[in-house]
Amino acid sequence: MSEISRISMVNEYWRYSEYAKREEVNRMERGFQFYIGNQWEPSDLAKLYAEKRPALTINLILPILNLLSGIQRQSRDEITVTARKGGLKKLAQAYTKVLRHCLDMTDGDYEIADCFLDGIIGNKGWLSIGIDYDKDPIHGDLVIQKVSPFDIHEDPDAREYDLNKSGRYVIRDRWMDKEALRLNYPDKEADLRGGGLESDPALGDRIGDPASPDTGSLRWRVRECWWKRFEKRWLLINAASGEMKTISAKQRELACALSKKSVKWHMKEWVVPVLCKTVTVGNLVLEDIEDPYNGVTAFPYYRFCPYWIDGYVMGVTQNLIGPQQEVNKRRSQALHNLNQSANSGYVIKKALNHYDRHLAKFGSTPGVVLDESKAGGKIERIQPAPISDGHTTAARMSGDDMKEISGVNFDLLGQLIEGHNESGKAIELRQAQGMKVVEVIFDNFARTQKLIALGLVDMVRFTDVYSDQEIRDLAAEQGEPVDIALLKSRKVGKYGIKVQSSSSSPTARYANFMSILEIARMYPDQIGPKAVIELSDIPKKELILQEIKDNPAEEMIRPRKLSGIQTKKVNTSREDINFISS
Repeated sequence: MSEISRISMVNEYWRYSEYAKREEVNRMERGFQFYIGNQWEPSDLAKLYAEKRPALTINLILPILNLLSGIQRQSRDEITVTARKGGLKKLAQAYTKVLRHCLDMTDGDYEIADCFLDGIIGNKGWLSIGIDYDKDPIHGDLVIQKVSPFDIHEDPDAREYDLNKSGRYVIRDRWMDKEALRLNYPDKEADLRGGGLESDPALGDRIGDPASPDTGSLRWRVRECWWKRFEKRWLLINAASGEMKTISAKQRELACALSKKSVKWHMKEWVVPVLCKTVTVGNLVLEDIEDPYNGVTAFPYYRFCPYWIDGYVMGVTQNLIGPQQEVNKRRSQALHNLNQSANSGYVIKKALNHYDRHLAKFGSTPGVVLDESKAGGKIERIQPAPISDGHTTAARMSGDDMKEISGVNFDLLGQLIEGHNESGKAIELRQAQGMKVVEVIFDNFARTQKLIALGLVDMVRFTDVYSDQEIRDLAAEQGEPVDIALLKSRKVGKYGIKVQSSSSSPTARYANFMSILEIARMYPDQIGPKAVIELSDIPKKELILQEIKDNPAEEMIRPRKLSGIQTKKVNTSREDINFISS
C-alpha cells in the first residue's frame, strides 16, 4: 500500500469505530460522571438554583463500586502457565516465574486493578502490553499499562469477547505537540515542518487555538493502528514433533516430494494472520511495521467488559443511575419542605399593619421580637403542616433498590440492618449470595487476565525482551536448569493459562497459614517447613528459605504436642523427625 492508502485506511477505520461507538461512549462518560458525584443535569441545576431550592447529591454509587474494587484487590488472581498438548511442565514453570517477574517490575497488579475499576464504572476497561526501550535499549522491558477507555477505538464488528477472534483492528489515540512529535519521530522532522500535520477538519485531529501566542496549546492526534492482514502460506509439518516450517514457492516442489515419501511430513495450505502497526498524524505516516513482534499475532490491547451480551457491553453503574437520581431528587425535596416549614409565615391583624415591612425584613430572623403592647391587635404565626415522610421513604427505597440491582447487599457493605439480630452464619450466607450475583463480573475479568497472560507468554517466546541470562536467573529459583533454546522454540507444544483467585487480605492469609500448619502437623514426612514459611507473614522469610535451601540436611522442627509434652525448636535431621513423629 502507498502512504496515502495507509492514511486513508487508518482514518476510515477510525471514522467507522467513532460512529458505531458513539452511544457507548456517551454511556461511558455518564458512568464516570456519576461515580465522581456529578449526578445532576445542568438544566435541572439551573432551575433549582433560580428557585433557590437545594440540590443534594447523596452518592450511593461510590461505596458500591469501591466495594467491588476492594474485593478484586484483596483477592488478586494468581496467573500460572500450564503445559498442554506437547508442552513441558518444567518450561511451564519457568514461564510462570517470568510472568510473575513482569507483573512485579511493571506494577502490573496495580494497573490490572485500575482496569477493573474503569470497567465497572464506564462499561469497559483496557490494558496494553508492549516493549519499552527507555531503560534497556537492546532487549527492552516488557510492560503492562492501563489505558484510558476513551483513547481506544476497536473494530465494532468483533462480536466475540476475545478481540483477536474476529477483530480487524484496534486504534489508540495519543495527543502530542509538535516538539514531542519531533523527539519521537526525528526522521519525520522535515515533513512535520513542511505542513504534514494538516488533515480533514471533520476528524477533529487538532486541539488548541492556532492564533494563540502559546504554541504549546496546539496538539495533534496521533493514531496508533494495529491491524491484521491475511495471507496464504504452504507449511511443512512434522507430525511427530509438531514442528512447522513455511515453504517458499521455490521449495514447494521439493517439499511435496518429501511429504509423499515420508508419513512423518505433511504439506498443508494455511491462511495465517500477520499483525501490522501503522502510526499516522495528519497526512503523514510516522511508522509502518509488518510483524513488529516476530510472529506474535495477537493485538497488544485487551479489554475487560463486566457484562458482555452478544457484543453489547455494560458496566455496574449503568443500571444504578435511575435509582441514584431518585435518591437525590427525593432528599432534595425533603430538605426543601423542611426549609419551608421552618418559617411558615405570620398573620397580622389590621391594627398592626405598620409591622408589615418589619416582618417582611426580619420575620425569618432567629429570635426576632415584635412589640405589640402599644398598638392593639394581634400577630399570629401560621402553624406549618406536618412534614410528610414520603420523600425520605422513597429515597430509602431507591437506596435499597441499588443494593438489590448491583448484588452488593447490606452484608457485603458491612452495614447493620436496623431491628435485625441474626447469627453470623446467616450473615455469611447472605454475603455468599451477594458474591454469586456479581460472579459474572469477576469471571469476565479472569478471562481478560487469561488473554493477557497468553499474550505475555507469546512475547517471551517470540521476542528477545527477556535475555537468556535473565530467564536462567528466574528459572533457577525453581531449582532446575532450563533449556533456553527449548523454552523459546516454536517446536515445543502449547501452553495454557490457569487463573486462580488467592485472597491477599490478612484474615484470609492467616486462615491459609493455619490450614497448612495443621496439615504439616498431620503429615510431617511429606510437608516440610518451606511450605509453611511460604504461606506465613513473618518478616525476612526469603532469608529463612534461603538458609533452609543452603542447609538441606538441617531443618527446624515445628512445635507439636506429643503425649502432653510440648517439643522444643531444635535443629535435627530427617531421621530424628521421623522418630519423634512416630
